[in-house]
Amino acid sequence: MKNSTPTLSESSFTLPADGWFPIGLWTNFILLPSSFFLYNSPTMDFTEKILTASTLGPWRENLRRTGRKLVVTNGCFDVLHLGHVTYLQQARDQGHALLVGVTSDAGVRSLKGPGRPLNSEYDRAGVLAALASVDAVCVFSDLDARAFLQSVRPDIYVKGGDYTIDTINQDERRLLEQLGVKIVILPAVPGRSTSALVQRMQSAETAPKDLHPAPDGRSMEAMPSESFTASRWTSGNHLFPTTIEVTDKSVVRRKRSWFKKDEMSFSMQKVASVHINTGLFWSHILIESSGGTDPIASHGHSKSDAQRIKELIEGYQQGPSSS
Repeated sequence: MKNSTPTLSESSFTLPADGWFPIGLWTNFILLPSSFFLYNSPTMDFTEKILTASTLGPWRENLRRTGRKLVVTNGCFDVLHLGHVTYLQQARDQGHALLVGVTSDAGVRSLKGPGRPLNSEYDRAGVLAALASVDAVCVFSDLDARAFLQSVRPDIYVKGGDYTIDTINQDERRLLEQLGVKIVILPAVPGRSTSALVQRMQSAETAPKDLHPAPDGRSMEAMPSESFTASRWTSGNHLFPTTIEVTDKSVVRRKRSWFKKDEMSFSMQKVASVHINTGLFWSHILIESSGGTDPIASHGHSKSDAQRIKELIEGYQQGPSSS
């Protein structure tokens, strides 16, 4: 394991996923495709993102010095699955850098019981470090994360899954509140958990069966999904229009500029209501959550798109018809 402290150059800003990037030449600009930067930048050795007690402090201080907001989350991450990578990406979007605290092997055994973890702490840290959404990883040996959180003093703390503010570790919560840290709870991806995977693997040993049946008898290609793009020319959209993606699992709003991506989502179960305010040319959509989260707002959609978004969400909430 390398102990060199990774620089911030890999996470200083986010390039556009597509399109063009402006380069200033004196008073003029030229446009280069963002792929030029993506394909011509060196690949970072992911093991350099695994921090030790001696490299964690300087790495954190570098963030403070450059005024970048640190997002921290922690957990066991024994078998990485879709629920993990989804919430880690959403956590990264809350600030400028994401640090993941990984519970040590001894801590996982105490929390989860004999037979766990399935993967060693080094393996779990390595898999997490290989994710583009993760800027750094650090293994901590305590049963809870208080000492770890005290040492890094994050700007934002994120917890994903079926947690609420009242069900997260309350000792950790009190410490975070004392430090003035913002606490964000992200929704779970339904049906995705390490414990459920372990149970399925154990049951498969005695009763072999398809571990990955198509949900509700449908294939991946048949899963409903529609994306709606707002007009580029409405106020606030400028060069980069907002998109809303609606599936039977969630509704997601995506916005971006040259240097930043912003994504906000609700699981379909948490959508409380959908309101449409139609103007002369375009419609404004407001999607409210039952979980107290800020509403998803998007303007510049055509009247037909706005109505279709509302129909899709209400249809998915009602579930399949009995006919």
